[in-house]
Amino acid sequence: MKLAVDGRRRLIDVVPERAEDLYFLYLLIDRGDLLRGWTVRELKPEGAKEGERKKVFLTVRVEHLEYHKFRGSLRVRGVVVDVEGDVEGVKGRRHTFDVLPGREVEVAKPEGYPMEVVEEVAKMVAASLPRILLVSLDGDEAAVAYITALGVEVLAALENKGARGRDAKSQEELLGPFLREVARAVEQYRAKLKPDRVVAAGPQLYVEMALEHIRAEAAPQFSGGLAGIYEFQRGGYFDEYKKALGVEVLERALRLAAERPDLVAVGPEAVREAAAQGRVQAAVIA
Repeated sequence: MKLAVDGRRRLIDVVPERAEDLYFLYLLIDRGDLLRGWTVRELKPEGAKEGERKKVFLTVRVEHLEYHKFRGSLRVRGVVVDVEGDVEGVKGRRHTFDVLPGREVEVAKPEGYPMEVVEEVAKMVAASLPRILLVSLDGDEAAVAYITALGVEVLAALENKGARGRDAKSQEELLGPFLREVARAVEQYRAKLKPDRVVAAGPQLYVEMALEHIRAEAAPQFSGGLAGIYEFQRGGYFDEYKKALGVEVLERALRLAAERPDLVAVGPEAVREAAAQGRVQAAVIA
């Protein structure tokens, strides 16, 4: 995510680059903020029978936000307080921004908001939160999942049809076509999602065979397929992953920044003073 902060003017310029960036933008925007950007709105000139959808530059005062994880979009609704150009009949009405990856927006914060918190968030986001493409497999099935700071999304499930009548077949006949099919699926998702890591999980024998076809890190475990994805989660891998990112603490810090800015300390000196008074519940180091 491209994010620039002007602390003096209390402005945040944001260009989300991937779906999970929208979640952090969702955390940054609060009701009462001003959101500016290009959007599409239906305009109906006086006397015209039908309206026409046009691209306009609007500013709204935020009233409501909706984040859709699996659709990969953020909707921000509010009252139009400013509009650029020769556009009439829009100011004072409500409008909904559909914020999508690649679409630049600007957020203006009110007086008293601790902009230092936003600057620290910018540093964390700039570190590029890692994303994992997980392929969980055994001799009967494989499942592909996408893991980000937001959760786990199952993308595909593949059955090894060659496993039927396995007693009469060689290992290559049983697994070769299946593993090549899995490898093709993984490469398609690798090209589409551009994950930071690809991990192969499942019983060690099948993981080792899969690595002959797939460029991935090995994560041996008891189960493969869909059950293996859930084992990967229950085994604490994902919890540790989120904890390492500081996602839950970050969410709390941003909520407090909007609701009780006096309870948020930013910077080494402020944190040291709060710690000396025994007032630190959690700390995020960017």
